[in-house]
Amino acid sequence: MELEILRAIQSIHTPFLDAFFEGITMLGEEIFIVPLLAVIFWTLDKKFGEVLAFTLFTSLLFNNSLKDLFFLERPIGQEGIRTIRPETATGKSFPSGHSQNAGATAGAFAINMKNRAVTIIAMTLMVLIGLSRLYLGVHYPKDAIVGILLGLLVAYAVSKLIRKFEPMKLYLIVLVLFIPALFFADSGDFIKALASYIGFVLGIYMEKKLVNFSTEGTLLRKVLRVLLGVILILFIKVGLEKIFLDTLIFDFIRYFMITFVAIGLYPWIFKKIRL
Repeated sequence: MELEILRAIQSIHTPFLDAFFEGITMLGEEIFIVPLLAVIFWTLDKKFGEVLAFTLFTSLLFNNSLKDLFFLERPIGQEGIRTIRPETATGKSFPSGHSQNAGATAGAFAINMKNRAVTIIAMTLMVLIGLSRLYLGVHYPKDAIVGILLGLLVAYAVSKLIRKFEPMKLYLIVLVLFIPALFFADSGDFIKALASYIGFVLGIYMEKKLVNFSTEGTLLRKVLRVLLGVILILFIKVGLEKIFLDTLIFDFIRYFMITFVAIGLYPWIFKKIRL
């Protein structure tokens, strides 16, 4: 049944739709999410940036735990299924990580921004990202639907819990809850998610205790802050990937450094140099 749905969706394929859905699916990937978090956290709204980061990193832990638990295969290679951008299809199939990222992000924007136009745009992109995973032939319908629902659920849960718990205590509770997942979730994607989350927690702790930067400043200062910061993060991600061995421990170090530097160390630097 699900394969028939995929074949029906892919039957309308055109070069334009191929390019369109390739672009849409990138909105659920690091290449878009990391700069988005950077702009919000460094220059617009530090508190919302923190909440959005916590929502996304928690969602990633949840998603990759479930992928390793259910261990379901993707539709790639099935008869009549075209697969585009297979390099984005890391890990197992259920639930869709791109779709869950989209649900978590859209939910966080809708709950925290409380702006109708923003909510409509976020929800529309969420649905399109989920649909893109089907059109590109890398997920089954249930993967995308459940991924979106879980992302929305995480965003809703975060919005409730963050009002009841002191944030740092909540971050540590979530970390402790996911540590046991290491007994069954040992994929590269789960290790990267865990490393990113730990880097986030330590980075936020450093920012609150030692940095406490302000998002205020001229437009030029904000643009330079983002450009230099994104270059630094890309250097850590791509540069260390070239230097380090292709092992889980080095993936853990690399992804830990990305979030720790972005949230704790880099704000300390740009505050010191008054950027």
